[in-house]
Amino acid sequence: MKRIILIFLAAAFLISTDLFLQDDFESRLLKHFHTISSEEMMTWVEKLCSPEFEGRLTGTPGFLASAEWVAGKLREWGIKPAAEDGSYFQWFDSPYTVVNDIGSLTLRIRQSDGSIISKDYVYPEDFYPGMNSGNGEITAEVVYAGYGVTAPELNYDDYRGIDVKGKIVLVNRDVPYTDPSNPEYKKWIAYCYHQYKLENAVKHGASGFLYIDGASANPNISYDPSIIVCGIGQQPLADIFAGLKTSNSELTDRMKKTMKPASFNTGKVVTIKANTTRHPEGKGCNVIGMIEGTDPVLKKEVIIIGAHLDAVGKAGKIVNGALDNASGVVDIMGAAKAMALSGIELKRSVMFLLLGGEENGLLGSKLYTQQPIFPKEQTITYINLDMVGNGTGLAVNASGPAKNLLSYFEDANTKYIHRPLRTTAQSSGEFYGRPRSDGIIFNLAGYRTMSIGTTGAYKKVFYHLPGDDPDALTIEIMEDVAKMIYVALTNMANDASLRF
Repeated sequence: MKRIILIFLAAAFLISTDLFLQDDFESRLLKHFHTISSEEMMTWVEKLCSPEFEGRLTGTPGFLASAEWVAGKLREWGIKPAAEDGSYFQWFDSPYTVVNDIGSLTLRIRQSDGSIISKDYVYPEDFYPGMNSGNGEITAEVVYAGYGVTAPELNYDDYRGIDVKGKIVLVNRDVPYTDPSNPEYKKWIAYCYHQYKLENAVKHGASGFLYIDGASANPNISYDPSIIVCGIGQQPLADIFAGLKTSNSELTDRMKKTMKPASFNTGKVVTIKANTTRHPEGKGCNVIGMIEGTDPVLKKEVIIIGAHLDAVGKAGKIVNGALDNASGVVDIMGAAKAMALSGIELKRSVMFLLLGGEENGLLGSKLYTQQPIFPKEQTITYINLDMVGNGTGLAVNASGPAKNLLSYFEDANTKYIHRPLRTTAQSSGEFYGRPRSDGIIFNLAGYRTMSIGTTGAYKKVFYHLPGDDPDALTIEIMEDVAKMIYVALTNMANDASLRF
């Protein structure tokens, strides 16, 4: 009888101990959950968008100053540097181009009597100076070159049958193949990139490049001093097609349906002027901090959450990059501070990866996947945040191999956040992510990949344009994103039974 009583008391003690530990964990979690505040997060947004950082274009002194500031906050919170050299910085070369003024775009309209009427376009509504343009001026005929793609293995070539030597090519974003759910889409990914399109135009002898890109800043077009670059909006595009009995939308629809090019000489002449200075000496970096796990075995596994720190810099006016992507960086900072100061020990390691060079061509994510701090096999997942700061709802997306991790975010929202939440996971073989996002670089490198976003956007989006300032953000949703990350990652890091 005495033995039964002792066993009963021992079991009761273990149960009460577990309950005490659970209560202690819950109280610590909630205490620092409530320290994540929109007011403090907005001060961080305003700092990242301040004039001293000049739009955070990777390679510039302004970007490097912003990286130092973020690293200083990680240091302040006790988050360890995690780069290989013992610092917070993983360095890479990042040449950049300074746009000294807005330049100009002019349509030359020949009249029946031989005279020329000039129509000048307005910055930034109608055009945006090419942020990696060569310096100078060109006047030439515009040749429509579809998507600017030459892909012989796919039996597709927008330059077939046209001569663009010395002329200005007019090119669309993306590719004619538009079904990312089909594995065939992966064959087209390399042709989606802006750098490729510019390099292909130079290869075919073009001297000017008009990019149908919504007249927005775009620093990840390749630099070549021999070609003058300009992004255009709807008005100059409509004027180029005026009198041609077709339109760009009709032609792109046709190319998508037939998978055949529709290139032709427009007969229209434009002048592009660009005033730029190249800086080949530019350096960029990733900022990497880590909370090291405490379990002797599980600490060798890492959860990485990342966002790009850079923005598009200055081209005529500074683009402060509040939504794109101070929002993602500050969301992570809010969660990182709470995790670091909560006093909750984590079994697994958690890495905070603030990437450079996203706008210049995904340079930071490419570098990390080539020179990882943790082996890919020991990385639980990479979670990407990009433009996560406008809306009323939450969204979490996962590649197929990471789909079981969605439950951590669902549980966090159900228990603590109470926002509308949409979770999705890709099927096996389905293409994951956007071709020009850091997340796709990790996915193509074989990482289990996730992304966090917002839904129900109701503020105007100034994508790569002046106006992407702190007041373009919904700071309340950013607070809840940070809180969801804090809870989900704390639980994910401490779940010893985590399985895929």
